[in-house]
Amino acid sequence: MELKLDKNRKRVSVCPCGKSNKDGKFAPFKNYDNKGYCHACSESFFPDDGTVSVVPCKPKETKFKLVEATKFQDSLDSYDTNDFTSFLTKTFNTNIAKSMIEKYYLGTYGSKVIFWQIDQNFNIRTGKIVDYNRETGKRQGIPSWVHKYLNQSYKACLFGLHLIEDNDKPIALVESEKTAVVMGFINPYFNWLATGGISNLNKTLLEPIMNREIILFPDQDAYDIWDEKASRIGLNYKISNECESYYENGEIEAKDDIADYFLNTHKLAYDPEYRKFKSA
Repeated sequence: MELKLDKNRKRVSVCPCGKSNKDGKFAPFKNYDNKGYCHACSESFFPDDGTVSVVPCKPKETKFKLVEATKFQDSLDSYDTNDFTSFLTKTFNTNIAKSMIEKYYLGTYGSKVIFWQIDQNFNIRTGKIVDYNRETGKRQGIPSWVHKYLNQSYKACLFGLHLIEDNDKPIALVESEKTAVVMGFINPYFNWLATGGISNLNKTLLEPIMNREIILFPDQDAYDIWDEKASRIGLNYKISNECESYYENGEIEAKDDIADYFLNTHKLAYDPEYRKFKSA
């Protein structure tokens, strides 16, 4: 019998090496809780009954550099100095903010937040370092990147891509990482992923989700742009015009997005049956 790794890594809370598995680096074998492969310590833990043919599993080789797990793990702390997570705590509450932080593995760099780009195989591609006003939650300054500080190559992926492996929820695609984090709590019916920019809706970035149910939630004034882009790359999608309606009703400002509506109105309940979609 050949061992197979369980895709649901987070069902095991601790790696046999003693490290916490909250970052999903320990991949257990199916039907085992303490046997598998740990990507953090690079150790394999095999059954010792001699009846199993063992095939170790290691991360797929890539042509680009990945961020070391220790650098990623070291950032998952000091949230009291992190202006963005402080805004989340003030806006929602400590427990809800904690769940947002843990779901998207938000990191800290001084007073700034790190939006880690973690792919579906839990490879740490890079991190987008962004400064926010802790009172208003508005972005300020120009973002920087972890891979540039490390002076290494990288290949971008969608923010939140690590969420797609353990469930078959429809994917809601937005532009801003902040929006994905906020909407992930407000409407958990979807896996909320972010492109990180209006121009990043492209086939290369979307390749891992091309076979999934996808709903686009463009920012105000970006509906036509995203609709045209998605159609051109052959995406099977639906698209929401909610932000256009919110803007016309005076509920959001120009260029705002769906999270701005909910943050503005404090409407923290969402009916998943109420969606204004245009089929592709």
